[in-house]
Amino acid sequence: MRKGYHHGEMRLDLGLREALSPFGYNGFGVIARERFDRAAPPAFRCDVIHPPARSVVLVASGGPRHFRAFLEWIAADPIARLAREAHPLDAFTADLFARLDLPGARVVFPTFLAPLRLDFVKMAELAGLGRPSEIGLLVDERFGPWLALRAAIFTPELLPDGAVASRRCDGCAAPCRVPADALAQRLACIVGREHAYDELQRIYHYDRPRGRRLLCESFGVKDEVIPEARS
Repeated sequence: MRKGYHHGEMRLDLGLREALSPFGYNGFGVIARERFDRAAPPAFRCDVIHPPARSVVLVASGGPRHFRAFLEWIAADPIARLAREAHPLDAFTADLFARLDLPGARVVFPTFLAPLRLDFVKMAELAGLGRPSEIGLLVDERFGPWLALRAAIFTPELLPDGAVASRRCDGCAAPCRVPADALAQRLACIVGREHAYDELQRIYHYDRPRGRRLLCESFGVKDEVIPEARS
């Protein structure tokens, strides 16, 4: 992470792109406060979540680069970052974002332990990062269904507002609805096939105990969090 990034050097969304793209964070979208508040329930509007906010920046990762960067991050300390970490992928994002200079902002993650649960799918749609598909997943114009939402930044910076993207599923024969298996449905989508996740990433997302076991084996450590991952 380039620790030299400072908020005042360039527009926030552009600075985030520069700082985070090397780690596979390659989807960025903006929602103006007014448009966010119109779509949000009263309890989740900016005056409750973060009163100084004037814009909300959504950060996503598309394709396999993010998971590859995650593996590089684990390699620096596989015991602390994998064997003893219950949610290593979440920890990876939290570690990178902790190095950013985001004065006056609040960062919310769509993680298991997040104290605030936001509708990230709706937020991503508002920010132009895809539209809900026939199988419920967001489908992005570039990455198809191979997109994951990583963070929302409520910032006092006034940024150019984004716009809802066109829906790629409209007019599609929807081959994704044929398979019964969730991963097979995702693989059946005709959009962004060249950005499909690597095999290990697919296993990690769809069979977490097996994914952890394979990761621990590849890094030569014993899982200290999930007993069944050691078997």
